[in-house]
Amino acid sequence: MKKTVGSLAAMILMATTVLSGCGSGSDQKQQSAAATSAVDSSKGESGAAGEKSPKGKKVAFPLMGLGFEFMVMLNDSAKEVADKYGMDVKVFDANVDANKQAEQMQSIIATQPDAILLSSVDGELIVPSIDAARKKNIPVFGVESKILGGDYLTWVGYDNYKAGVMAADYIAKAVGDAKGTVLEQRGLVGATGADLRSSGFNDQMEKYPNLKVVTLNNEWVADKAFSNTLDAFTAHKDIVATFSANDEMLRGVVSALKKLGRDKKVGENGHIVMIGVDGTPTGLQRIREGVQDASLNQDAKAMGSEGMERVAKYFSGETRFERDTMIPPSIIDKNNVDDPNLWGNIMAQKSKK
Repeated sequence: MKKTVGSLAAMILMATTVLSGCGSGSDQKQQSAAATSAVDSSKGESGAAGEKSPKGKKVAFPLMGLGFEFMVMLNDSAKEVADKYGMDVKVFDANVDANKQAEQMQSIIATQPDAILLSSVDGELIVPSIDAARKKNIPVFGVESKILGGDYLTWVGYDNYKAGVMAADYIAKAVGDAKGTVLEQRGLVGATGADLRSSGFNDQMEKYPNLKVVTLNNEWVADKAFSNTLDAFTAHKDIVATFSANDEMLRGVVSALKKLGRDKKVGENGHIVMIGVDGTPTGLQRIREGVQDASLNQDAKAMGSEGMERVAKYFSGETRFERDTMIPPSIIDKNNVDDPNLWGNIMAQKSKK
């Protein structure tokens, strides 16, 4: 009897050892499979473990409006970078309409792009759209017009306030001790860039009490600048200069001066000092011809390129960016108007090909 019990105990011990060994082999297989799955899930576009790539990523690009030379260059330079990295970009033209852009953002979010590169019409009104995109885990990158809130990842643009300040100082120096009226050709009220340029200009003009500012709300449009400038010369007989929030509106101002017989060139007696913003091909040509005194360069090429480069870096694994990057304005006049590095000259050369 003792012998039988001993044999049974030995058999149970052996069975337990065998079952335990089988269980160990199963666990090892499960762990190995889990490890393989983890490696597979970390593969990027190239299939290499841990590698990420912008190739094939879909980027929505809502723009303020493509009716301006500046915005065309911004768009072209951004798309060149996207093409370099193999990203798929879809452009949306808001035509300077904040409500239309908000509707476009709703449609964009519904399609779930991998990222949004945004040039906003109104930096404040667009905030709810930005936050809605983030709730869907769509990163938002800003370019050009300042975004005034919301959960955007990074923004690269222009120091619009400083541009207004520099325009005021330029005009004050150009007219010297003369007293008179300065016309401000204002961009769209509510558009962030227009508001900041106007604020900088008017704040700085307070330092020059011999000059009085009269603001014309032209909404970026040359035709409105034309009619409003004609009316202003009827109402004010002492106009000595004009600041335009973009070079495009100066096209209307120049036409108005011709109609009035006040189109004296730079250096001639009776010349109306004119400075704009952007440094467009048309503005640069007017500077060469002595029609326009200067423009404040807003580097559309640099902004578009850097904005899309940050999108590409994000897809490559970079997640930390400077929140706001402002490219400073610089004066373009007869001394540097032929600089081949100016975006306006680059665009003009492209158009000749």
